[in-house]
Amino acid sequence: MKRIFSSALAVLLLACVGLQAAVPPSDGSAPDPIKALRSVSKDFLRLSSKSGYSTRLVIAGGMANSKDHKIIDQAVSEDYFGLVRGPLMHMPEQKIFRTLDKGAQLDGDLWRVLQSTADGKKLDRLFSFPERLLMDATMKGKKVEWLESTVGPRKVKRVTPRSGTAVGGSSEEEQKIYHRLRVILPEKVALQYFIEVQNSGCLSGG
Repeated sequence: MKRIFSSALAVLLLACVGLQAAVPPSDGSAPDPIKALRSVSKDFLRLSSKSGYSTRLVIAGGMANSKDHKIIDQAVSEDYFGLVRGPLMHMPEQKIFRTLDKGAQLDGDLWRVLQSTADGKKLDRLFSFPERLLMDATMKGKKVEWLESTVGPRKVKRVTPRSGTAVGGSSEEEQKIYHRLRVILPEKVALQYFIEVQNSGCLSGG
């Protein structure tokens, strides 16, 4: 999952282990992207509660002078990894346990409230639970569209008409795969995310 900050916020969702690609209607048209997004959100929550998942966020920031925003003078480097099961995230590298609004970090022999430290506040602003991003996309998305598939079509068994046999000699046909969605969120949501990053201190290299 990747967040891109611009005049509108684009959220790219890739079908992952346990989440099924959307099945096209029988008439061959594309599935409804909004319904597919809601289905992904529900399936993701179910997967999280049942078996859990791992998530990683890598942030690289600095100066760029080209249209593709390639960084030429890196000033910010953050790398977070978490194991999520239901409402709980464990970050073994930092010895942190956190929920959507609370957290604790083992500091030596003592547990400290995560939000009471500068690093903890920065973590909260930068490393969002994927569920939160999915919820924002589902509830606030103003445009949802399919992206071109990165894999070829799959072979499926041809449906035989009730009135007779299938046309042609093959019993299989190709079916396009729909598994990548782009969700455009309102500008105010993009601004909200940008402010969170700005308040983390990352933009100043802190």
